[in-house]
Amino acid sequence: MVFLSFRKKEKGLVMNKNIEVINDNLWAVKFSLIPYIPGIDYKPDTTIPAFMEPCRLAEDGLLLLNKEHQNYSLLKDSFQKLAKKNYTWLKKEVKRGSRIRSKNEVQTFYYNMIHIELERREKLKRKR
Repeated sequence: MVFLSFRKKEKGLVMNKNIEVINDNLWAVKFSLIPYIPGIDYKPDTTIPAFMEPCRLAEDGLLLLNKEHQNYSLLKDSFQKLAKKNYTWLKKEVKRGSRIRSKNEVQTFYYNMIHIELERREKLKRKR
């Protein structure tokens, strides 16, 4: 679970400066800094170095992007676009992708992102 991480300022609460809030459900942070940011409950995957992990989906539906990942800009732009697509469009894309027998790296990357977006929406729905 991910919790908001705040620090006090004169006129109220301000988000931790190490967290970039792209939108309510999409944040970006350097995964190597997460252990030092209070409020983010993150257990690193021991099978993959932090800088190689592209993103992490929290139980509450928040998607954390890794600013240290080599494809961070692509991930950020793509997830913002996918978030604007409706559920039916996403499901049709998944079905279309399932018909492709041998996907190249780009196709695999794309369809994995769609699956993550659908899972994010399901978690949000369960949270409400």
